[in-house]
Amino acid sequence: LRAKAAEEFRREGGPRDRGPEKALARDVVDSRRTVGTWFFGGALVVLIGSSAAMPPVVRLASNLLWVALAIGVVIDSVLISRRIRKLVRQRFPKTEERMSSLYLYAIMRSITFRRLRAPIPRVNLGDQI
Repeated sequence: LRAKAAEEFRREGGPRDRGPEKALARDVVDSRRTVGTWFFGGALVVLIGSSAAMPPVVRLASNLLWVALAIGVVIDSVLISRRIRKLVRQRFPKTEERMSSLYLYAIMRSITFRRLRAPIPRVNLGDQI
């Protein structure tokens, strides 16, 4: 029974994933490559590279990588939010969904590895939304 429930959640998501606006936000994120998917891998490199045992050059490089990742995630988040705002206003002009809620939902999805996203992506990378 648990396996079936877990599979259903993976396929359809939970209560927070329901609604056409959320589906559109998911499709926007899933149709593109995002900096956020590289964030956790980069954070691991930064964690190891910023160790006191590392030479100063490696620590400097890891700190610069950290700054680049942070700036990349912020810029990517702004671009995703702008795209979602534009599409939601076009397709759902009378929506009651809070835009800030959609933005945060999409940003959190964008920093999750594609294979771990729930519900699973309905669109392929590069698909037009």
